[in-house]
Amino acid sequence: MRQIKTILWDVDGTLLDFEASEEACVRLCLKKYGAEINEEQMDWYSRRNAFYWKSFEQGEISKECVYLGRFEDFFSHLGIKHIDPDIFNREYQEALGNSALPREHALELCATLNGMFRQYVVTNGSAVAQTGKLKKSGLENLMDGIFISEQMGTEKPNKEFFDLCSREIPEYDPKTTMIIGDSLTSDMAGGNNAGLLCCWYNPQKKDALEGLRIDYDISSLKEVYEILGISTCRERKVDEREHL
Repeated sequence: MRQIKTILWDVDGTLLDFEASEEACVRLCLKKYGAEINEEQMDWYSRRNAFYWKSFEQGEISKECVYLGRFEDFFSHLGIKHIDPDIFNREYQEALGNSALPREHALELCATLNGMFRQYVVTNGSAVAQTGKLKKSGLENLMDGIFISEQMGTEKPNKEFFDLCSREIPEYDPKTTMIIGDSLTSDMAGGNNAGLLCCWYNPQKKDALEGLRIDYDISSLKEVYEILGISTCRERKVDEREHL
């Protein structure tokens, strides 16, 4: 078994249920303007948002383009003309910061690993949203550090992002560092670029991209215990309901 000393955690889609927060916050912000959407329209937005983020991760567009473009397209699709996409995005980011829905086992797992392994957040989300979510969920207090791309001037999957992180991590060694995330194009590609162990959180059991190294493919966060050689959880529990 490989010795792992440091864990880099993705947030949205890994430790937190982003899809649930996304839908709740989009609907909440639209309601302010007297607009409502159905499930099909919400699905359309989610797909469009994912398209923009993938383009961003591949270096094709800026984050500002993601923030505005997705809502410009969405409002055009809905025929809405009275909402400013820029203002709406800021309201949406604030709403996301107040919405923290932990994945099953996420808080218990991070609490158990706290003090046993170095744990850091690595995220491409906005500083406003991520700072709020990490505080509200309780994850902030379980981490040794938080790296938000917006504050660093570069993002996953760029090697430069991980190089900057490494300067702030004691005794950093890529061979004993594992990234855990749900995104192939951001987390796993970033781990490949930085020479890290790559653990893909893959609850839907999708197929990996050809040529991408995946060291561990898990469908439940509980499988991380086995990867790390921890047979039982310590008696350190976190009530996830406190943070909803």
